[in-house]
Amino acid sequence: MKRKGFWIATGLLVVPVVIFYMLNGGTSHFKTLPYFGERIPPNGVDQKDTIYYTIPPFKVQDQLGKNLTNDSFNNSIVICNFFFASCKDVCPSMNRRLSQVYDKYREFTEVQFMSITVDPDNDTIPVLNSYSQKYKADPAIWHFVRTDKESVFNMGQGFLLPVSQEEKTIDHSQQLLLLDKAKHIRGIYDSFSDVEIKRLEEDIRVLLYEYHHPGK
Repeated sequence: MKRKGFWIATGLLVVPVVIFYMLNGGTSHFKTLPYFGERIPPNGVDQKDTIYYTIPPFKVQDQLGKNLTNDSFNNSIVICNFFFASCKDVCPSMNRRLSQVYDKYREFTEVQFMSITVDPDNDTIPVLNSYSQKYKADPAIWHFVRTDKESVFNMGQGFLLPVSQEEKTIDHSQQLLLLDKAKHIRGIYDSFSDVEIKRLEEDIRVLLYEYHHPGK
């Protein structure tokens, strides 16, 4: 009876742990991510697959003065957001939360981060470099970038996170964007929500799983 009681007690302790790891470890095996933006369905003739929206080409400079384009991220999953360095409330909070995601994935070379300033007149390369150091950002992984104002507005539209001029200030979204390696938008997340940040972290795992286990 003692031995039977031992195994029952052991089962009560072990089974929940096994189930927990099965549920959490298996999440990426069956979850798929949506595609955002307009899509062109197959026409049954020359186009047999759905064409999903991709972000338009862009050209920016990072905090080291390095020129980057959309082609610079051809083999990368990219998490993007808009900010400006002199912001005192929304942007610091948003980038602190983004830095949590960065810390978890910085060892994965195919996961990159791009923070786009909406105030290029003031956010010069030295300013961006200094700002990036607040988050201990490796410039090879987390790119704080600038371009001209017109291009900033175009990027906002193209990334489905519109940037607008509000008198003397530029308004921008507090959302984070997840791009896959083909430049499709696969997720949009509220940076002020802990639940959304966790969802972003999980969705990055889903994409990594898809690329490393195709067809499963």
